[in-house]
Amino acid sequence: MKLNKNQKHFLFDNYYITTKTLDAVVHDGWENYFINNFVWELVGKDRYGLERLYLKDKKTGDIEYTLGLIFQDNDYNILLDIKS
Repeated sequence: MKLNKNQKHFLFDNYYITTKTLDAVVHDGWENYFINNFVWELVGKDRYGLERLYLKDKKTGDIEYTLGLIFQDNDYNILLDIKS
């Protein structure tokens, strides 16, 4: 499932994605860089029970980041309900 901009912001706002997660330099606009330059695709659970999130380069389609997320409480359902 491809994530929309509001879903991406939800992951940042709730600290599922941080500068440490992405090995990003902390500067103004770092979040927007990842939001605007990558397609975010939630692809399901891996063998460890983590929700896999791929960040794919918009130009090449190559997977640049593979992240494992553990959602707290009802956050997964909240994420799915967020509209663009």
